[in-house]
Amino acid sequence: MTDTCAPTDHRTWLDLLTADDAGDVLAAALGADGASLGTWRVDRVHARPGAEVTVGYDVVAARGDGAVEAAEYLLATTAPLPPEAIGPGVARLDDGERVLHVWRHPADPMLPGLAAAGDTAELTRRLGAAGHDEQVDAVEIVAYRPLRRAVLRARTTHGAVYVKVVRPDRARALVRRHALLAERAPRCLAWAADGVVLLEEARGRSLAQVLAAAPPERRATAVDPHVLLRALEELPAAATSLGRRPAWAERVGRYARTASEVHGLDPERTARLAEAVADAVATRDPGPVVATHGDFHAANVLLDATGERVETLLDVDTLGPGHRVDDLACVVAHLAVLPGLSPGDYAGTEGLVARCLAAFDDVVDPVALRSRAAGVVLSLASGAATRELAEAWLAVAERLVDAGRDLRPAV
Repeated sequence: MTDTCAPTDHRTWLDLLTADDAGDVLAAALGADGASLGTWRVDRVHARPGAEVTVGYDVVAARGDGAVEAAEYLLATTAPLPPEAIGPGVARLDDGERVLHVWRHPADPMLPGLAAAGDTAELTRRLGAAGHDEQVDAVEIVAYRPLRRAVLRARTTHGAVYVKVVRPDRARALVRRHALLAERAPRCLAWAADGVVLLEEARGRSLAQVLAAAPPERRATAVDPHVLLRALEELPAAATSLGRRPAWAERVGRYARTASEVHGLDPERTARLAEAVADAVATRDPGPVVATHGDFHAANVLLDATGERVETLLDVDTLGPGHRVDDLACVVAHLAVLPGLSPGDYAGTEGLVARCLAAFDDVVDPVALRSRAAGVVLSLASGAATRELAEAWLAVAERLVDAGRDLRPAV
């Protein structure tokens, strides 16, 4: 027996972990720890395409004789975990057919540094040991992908420090990437073998913030697409020696399946879209292998005060060899979905998408650009918060593929 259902069984796991039966899962996990379940509710669902489903819960648990109740945060995952990852705070539940693991935050079994990352005294100690004389007063979570990574913001006596928590075997590679991109990435202040990396606060405003601050009629011209191109052209060539990760468009099949299973999208539509993207990946020239960011989108691109230069790049975990068309497709895709995500903040961004496509067409294959952008949009649809949003983004991806098809020469 394997530790999870088949990768395509997201719907079955979601039905189990988000419906009433989830209460039995939580009660069993708490019971193994000498506690009993009070109230509970689903907080957040993390369904990773082609892989695990993890769900976070706000619960109230009673301990001892039941007189003492306390709020806790539990997470349940279908991911198979190595035996060495299962320690205090992690319960393994096995009914003979299915296996789940449940843990109490912050005892993430694959992120052993998460507890230290939230400890103000420990962060102060680590900063001091690295020669930074500042005290951490408070810590808050900015982003958390269970079993994968977390980002926290630490408020200090000198301002702010960002704390990234990754799997221990990935910490050194992350630090190396920050060093390679020293002129554009936040400086690494300290790091440890438990996967905790402390970074200076980034400079600049994200492209997403710049767009939200601009009136709708000026969003199309809020940034010159050539500013984005220059930032990619200036990536260090040495990054091509790093490990390569598959581009979003190269994994389009799994995103199509997940979008159908999780959100109930028409499987024929998602399959047609995936086939069109896969065909373009197989037949269109992606250009030479160059240094790429790997997750080049509006939240990770920080502009200087003039808006004429990219001052900082965030999330450089994916820095490495690839094709420029995929970085450009990534930013196009994320810009294209912003109006659906928050119309009040991003209406009018469609004009910037058109300007980006026109500028990027001069440096990469236009059909490949639109098709690969559609693949990125489909990946976003698979993880959308609601079915309505997933449907809207599926339509965005289809329009991109159609636009690429219109550029193909007639035969």
